[in-house]
Amino acid sequence: MRYSPIRQQGYTLIEVMITVVISIIGLAGIAALQLEVNRSTEDAGGRTQASWMLEDLTNRIRANSAAASAYDTGGVAVDCSAPPTPMCSNQYNGNNITIADATCTAATLAASDLWDVACSSNWEVSGSVFTRKSASDFIATPQLIVTFTDGAVDDHVQISLSWDARSGGQDANGNFIYVDSDDIQDRTLTLTTEFTP
Repeated sequence: MRYSPIRQQGYTLIEVMITVVISIIGLAGIAALQLEVNRSTEDAGGRTQASWMLEDLTNRIRANSAAASAYDTGGVAVDCSAPPTPMCSNQYNGNNITIADATCTAATLAASDLWDVACSSNWEVSGSVFTRKSASDFIATPQLIVTFTDGAVDDHVQISLSWDARSGGQDANGNFIYVDSDDIQDRTLTLTTEFTP
């Protein structure tokens, strides 16, 4: 009679525990990666909306180039506390269409353009709600600054748009960085364009 040792079949508890631990570590890594992807996607969306806002305002300034100096915000962000008077573009307040004021001048059109581009539709008219959506609705705390320089040969316009970001900003030395680390002191990104109207 031959003796054959009985082989153990199946998995031991240690093997199962090691498999569970490795799986948990892998799943935690995937979850961290997904959070980083979400953060980066939000920042990419913010950059896209900011680009649209800058392009929109650039086109408006070029179309109203006779009053390009009226777009200068004096080094401060556009005030979104109340719409300009008169309003030089049609607006829908949820109930009615408000037709643009016929008395608009090139300068009042500039003020209306700045408000229309920089201010979100969260601004409320008494008794109604704006349903218009603009690019500024989709980025966190947009700050739009326009600087006009009257040149000897050509005028010069610089538009800067800053907004709060999740994965970029400046470190303590003022260096711009695009990573998520503890070195970030100011989580604000800025996009700037310059042109001749």
